[in-house]
Amino acid sequence: MAAEAGFTALLTLINQRQQQCKSFGWRLPIWLQSADNTDNLLLTGILQQQQKADIFWLGEAVPGVSGASTGSAEPSSATGVEKNLQFIQRKNQLLGAECDVLVINAQQGIDWDLVAASAGCVKAGGLWILLSPAAELWLQQPNHQAAKLRSYPHPQASSAFLKFWLNQPEQNNWLVCSNNALIQDLSFPAANSNNSSNTNKNQVVALPSPYLSVDQQQAVQGIFKVLSGHRRRPLLMTAHRGRGKSAALGIAAAELQHQGKTSLAICAPHPDSAAVALAMAKQHLQQLSPGAELALRFWPVDVLLAEKPKLDLLLIDEAAAIPTPQLQQLVAHYSRVVLASTEHGYEGTGRGFLLKFQPYLDQNCPGWHKLQLQQAIRYAADCPLEQLIFQRFLLATEYQQPEYQPKQPLQLQLLPQQQLGQQPLLPQIMALLSLSHYQTSITDLWALLDNPALQLFVLMQQQHLLACAVISIEGELPAELSQQIYQGERRVQGQLMAQSLAFHLACPEVACEKMARIQRIAVSPSLQQQGIGSAMLQLLHSHFSQAGFALLGSSFGCNSPLLSFWQKAGFVAVKLSQQAEQASSEPSVLMLQPLTPVLCSTVDKLQQQFRQQLYWQLADSQRQLAAELALQLARPPAEVLSCSERQQLSLFSAGNRPYELVEVLLLHWFNQHYQQVPIEVAAIFVKKLWQKHSWNQLKVGHQGKQALIRQLQQAVSVH
Repeated sequence: MAAEAGFTALLTLINQRQQQCKSFGWRLPIWLQSADNTDNLLLTGILQQQQKADIFWLGEAVPGVSGASTGSAEPSSATGVEKNLQFIQRKNQLLGAECDVLVINAQQGIDWDLVAASAGCVKAGGLWILLSPAAELWLQQPNHQAAKLRSYPHPQASSAFLKFWLNQPEQNNWLVCSNNALIQDLSFPAANSNNSSNTNKNQVVALPSPYLSVDQQQAVQGIFKVLSGHRRRPLLMTAHRGRGKSAALGIAAAELQHQGKTSLAICAPHPDSAAVALAMAKQHLQQLSPGAELALRFWPVDVLLAEKPKLDLLLIDEAAAIPTPQLQQLVAHYSRVVLASTEHGYEGTGRGFLLKFQPYLDQNCPGWHKLQLQQAIRYAADCPLEQLIFQRFLLATEYQQPEYQPKQPLQLQLLPQQQLGQQPLLPQIMALLSLSHYQTSITDLWALLDNPALQLFVLMQQQHLLACAVISIEGELPAELSQQIYQGERRVQGQLMAQSLAFHLACPEVACEKMARIQRIAVSPSLQQQGIGSAMLQLLHSHFSQAGFALLGSSFGCNSPLLSFWQKAGFVAVKLSQQAEQASSEPSVLMLQPLTPVLCSTVDKLQQQFRQQLYWQLADSQRQLAAELALQLARPPAEVLSCSERQQLSLFSAGNRPYELVEVLLLHWFNQHYQQVPIEVAAIFVKKLWQKHSWNQLKVGHQGKQALIRQLQQAVSVH
């Protein structure tokens, strides 16, 4: 009876805390831990109190709780919530989505990246429930979800990331229960405290319907300006989750339709990503024009690019999850565009989107506008769940630009992985990585702590963090395994460079050597172009040479400046992907630097083979490769021109011989002189003679065939 009374009292307390959180505009974080399955009963009781709630579920189903059952074909209905429950397995299911309750079943493993991304979906007054073993047992268990980030041949082990996550300074920002007993309550502000949530509420009350924040109102006004202002000045809106950017798109669409604009479209990576905007547009339109049919239509990105309908305004939600080349095509075609993107610390691709897309807008859309929504909509700004997520995933850290003394020495330090979770520099390192790379996510932090193959180096000067590098230790594969990879029979995880050497480059013997791959190298933004990155590469070269490694390498999305940086540091390209990476919109290049004399000739041979092969691929699989990269990477065959052939080219340069009669001679001439031709004209030669593009494909602005030929004639006359 006492146990039953205690259980009932705990359920009552949780319900009271939920109501209190609702009054503050908060979400209630709850951690249910147990040595057995007793807290499943508590979870069942909690969910039974949420009968009309929309529930997201992460992790494996729990019999009798989440619609799963044992020994029966029919789902269990112990909680009665199955109709409103959705299992979440991928990030794209979360874009623009909302729920009342989020349950994370970590008893059999946990995907930390998905956990961080999903927390922003919970609405004010909702519940965030973490179900796990007791802390002591949880820390000893391997996380099977971590298998996707551990490199071969390292086995599963207990999670250093979990230890780091649980050992963050406690701020009483969640309610913790163990074996149906409360062991930590949630902290609430004093009754007379003038906290930020009250301030937030006062601001909301003063706003006209349907706006829920000043930021949201300004966002809608910004969208109006895109339509009424100068053409080709898109608006880019960024925000953390829960700031109302998707709703702002819907409000603006309804208002514009009410004003007579009916050619409106919204696209997103997935229909679910546009659901909030469409629902808000429909709801607000009924307030403005009851019975009116919504003009705003959802278009899949590929269909929109294929059909290119005439539009008054194009809205793009969750733009960061759309490949950059497609975004560029949309912005190039439509003159009035609004892009919205989630930016949640370094979670997902939001920060990377800014890194990659802002330069494109700067170059192609001068006068474009940027707006950041900071005020929370789904919940108050001081919500304990947001504090919990930001604190434990290091999402709130701003990178502090360091001081740099050019004449002072630099120190390269390897941070031991065993102590990395307690390293005071870790928050700054993650902030620097997020600023410097387009794909930094929670998984990177997770992998740094839980993948034994990764090493983290920092470049310091008088206690200041100037740069960092993430290194993957690879190679030393057994000879039999290397042969199996070479023959296409096996693949192993986390051995990108070794596998490429064995399979793509047909050097299985090299995969048996000890090698290091530079996954990331990040330099403080204020210190770039000052030789710090090059200095760090030199120090890494020395470190791995002294440690007995045979090979140093890197693989990355390749562009001309990056390629020049690595080439200057002594790395040579040996492989280039035939398609652009989705994340970077650039082809991926593999570059190597031998660390032992034995491998120098092997790497040189691989480079020569690659350069010659790339030349012949330019007319086929590499026809879309940027001309600058083709000039830097390809090696054309040398053909000696006869005296008669040189005379024909002289006649061509003087305008006395048509292009068609000297096309092959021009190819031979350019193959000899391509390094001396100015880049702008060399690009024409590359596209026409190496990549076999038509004259129509080569037209730039008003330059037609004859104008392009005159540039070729002038180049030949100079040499």
